[in-house]
Amino acid sequence: MKKLIGIGCILVVLSSCSVLNKSDTSGAAVQKSRLSPKERTSFDRLFYSANKEKILGNYDAAADLFAECIRKDPYNAASNYELANLYMMMGKQEGTIHFAKQAATIDPRNLYYQFFLAKAYQRYNMLDKASKVYEDLVKIYPDNLDVRFELAGALRTDKQYSKAVEEYDKIEEILGVVEEVSLQKELIYIHMNKIDKAALEMENLIREFPETSRYYGMLAELYLANGENEKALNTFDRLLEKKPDEPKAHVALANHYRSLGDKEKYFSELSIAFKSTKLSIDDKVEILFSYYSVTQSLPELTKQALELCKIMIAVHPDKAKAHSVYGDYLYRESRVEEALKEYQTAVMLDQNGFFIWRQILQLESELRDYSALLRDSKAAIALFPNQSILYLFNGIANIQRKQWEDAIATLTQGITLTTDNNQLLSSFYSNLGDSYHSRKDTGLSDQSYDKALEYDPNNIYVLNNYSYYLSLRGQELDKAQEMSSKAVTIDPKNTSFLDTYGWILYKDGKYKEAKEWIGKAIESGGHSRSVILEHYGDALFQLGEIDEAIRYWNDAIKFGGAAELLNRKIEDRRLHEKP
Repeated sequence: MKKLIGIGCILVVLSSCSVLNKSDTSGAAVQKSRLSPKERTSFDRLFYSANKEKILGNYDAAADLFAECIRKDPYNAASNYELANLYMMMGKQEGTIHFAKQAATIDPRNLYYQFFLAKAYQRYNMLDKASKVYEDLVKIYPDNLDVRFELAGALRTDKQYSKAVEEYDKIEEILGVVEEVSLQKELIYIHMNKIDKAALEMENLIREFPETSRYYGMLAELYLANGENEKALNTFDRLLEKKPDEPKAHVALANHYRSLGDKEKYFSELSIAFKSTKLSIDDKVEILFSYYSVTQSLPELTKQALELCKIMIAVHPDKAKAHSVYGDYLYRESRVEEALKEYQTAVMLDQNGFFIWRQILQLESELRDYSALLRDSKAAIALFPNQSILYLFNGIANIQRKQWEDAIATLTQGITLTTDNNQLLSSFYSNLGDSYHSRKDTGLSDQSYDKALEYDPNNIYVLNNYSYYLSLRGQELDKAQEMSSKAVTIDPKNTSFLDTYGWILYKDGKYKEAKEWIGKAIESGGHSRSVILEHYGDALFQLGEIDEAIRYWNDAIKFGGAAELLNRKIEDRRLHEKP
């Protein structure tokens, strides 16, 4: 069988910066130069200067110099070509076409010039003229396959489909059946709505290359796209008869069953494909990603997806992405501890996955495993020192372990690495405020909380905590009430927020309103929280409901409240403030 000559090489002309056709500047094949030897020397210098300016990117200067070359020698094809090429780069249609025609006319047997003229016509949607150039070239070079390919392509683009097929047939007579030609003919027949002929082109490829699996898949896809499901199924069966262990055939067949709505057969075929080492890990991950979106609307398919993940891991146990994808599925199903194990395996296999590290830290935070969070955030920072969110996780771990100074240092460093992310900055300053508060540095704590709200005015945790701390200190109660009211408005069902708002009202002497809001906190889930029960008892006492207050103080003791202080309140039947 004859080999197909690469047609791409002839297009180099469109981007070349050198003189073409392996010719000098001495003129054309048809029109001879009329320059004297002295004029020739001057011309050559001018032509050299023009090319130098072009190479330097000084296109306007180069164009002026090439134009001067043409004035000195109008029949110099190379100068006309170079000027046309410059005008094309500069987007000047009229000049491009004019000088390209000049070059092609001066030297009609120069393929580079002829191809450039045709490409110029195509560039400016003058498709009939482009086809005419190629047709003329075919007459001069009937055995040149590059020319015939260009002619067929131009005819196809111009929607002269029958003529294009004729040209591809002539190429096929020379080369035999080759993919490039058959696929072009198939595409043309599809445009002509001649599906049987398009299918015949694929059958020709299958007959010529029976071991190439993808041709069967392409034929089946053609049938599926045109509603001929039985023919598609038969095509898949033919492939599996020849290659029963071909995983992509099973994937294609699975997609066929999915189009028919047969979920069980779809899963069965995918399982076969996933068990094959011939199907790459990337192909399997891509399938699982598509499954991921489907299972969000069809959760009954989640079991299948998890099973496919297990198969993938069994076949590719040393691939980090296999474990990370399984981790994604497990996490979505709230199987947090199992997901964490898969992510941890993934980073053991490949430490360079930043997003997997971030997932590990997120899950450890959710599981409140602060020792692991501290350890792994340090490891992640060592690998990705410029990722600011890692410093936030490390700061949170230090806070939970009451290592305030380490938390402050880490959070401060994370802030310096954070830009254009107001919510992240708000989280940094929020945790920094908590650290300073725990260190009893109220000045820096307040500054940090103010900064957190500057970056995110709706940070409800700062609104709640900051306002509560102010109320405990009896300071800026108006500001505290405003912040707490905003938090309650954003999340009106939050028990802690309701209690905070009620407690601020209490501290401001508004006992009736305080009773109302703390009562809402108890109704929304605070009936077993000692602090809320104690607050409610205090509000009742201030309203003269002493027996009821004592009942709630007793309840607060039952749920772990400060027994010594509460017992003093109960025994003395009066309020005692915390020392």
